[in-house]
Amino acid sequence: MLRSGFAFIAALAAAPAVAQTGLPDPAIIKVPDLSGSDAPAVVDNGWKYFFYHRENTTFAEAYADVADCYRFLAPAGWANVAIPRFIPWVERVPGERAATGYFEHSGLVGLAIGGMIEGTLTRRDRQAKMRRCMEPRGYTRYGVAEEVWENVAELPPEQGIAVQAKIASGPAWGGKVPVK
Repeated sequence: MLRSGFAFIAALAAAPAVAQTGLPDPAIIKVPDLSGSDAPAVVDNGWKYFFYHRENTTFAEAYADVADCYRFLAPAGWANVAIPRFIPWVERVPGERAATGYFEHSGLVGLAIGGMIEGTLTRRDRQAKMRRCMEPRGYTRYGVAEEVWENVAELPPEQGIAVQAKIASGPAWGGKVPVK
């Protein structure tokens, strides 16, 4: 019994080394142009659109940190944004489709309003989770252009993680720390 416990602990200790062998080659990862990050419009929106950077961090360390934080990101969509919502109590009629959210009960106007704010809520949810995960690890967030952030955020997770890890471990790009 004790021997199997040591074997389990040894397997856990070896797991990070095995995971690092699957790292993408940083030389082939294309990072978007971040040179305009000190523009006044970008600085003003830096609290909404940002990437992380940490001095003296290797690509492998940054990749492990970003990948670990990505596991907290739920798939995009209104149903996954955890904010208080009112869903009215109605008795379910047999055979009737169950309600999925607040805007479904609000009619066409509610659906239109929901469609207008869904992207903002999803982005804020994503950014809040990344902030709670990356900042305690010593990373500093720097504002970037909205289009640059959106292009990286829309990448499949394995590509988005690699790009953000290369940004986080690469040279400083002249971004400004957001005031909010």
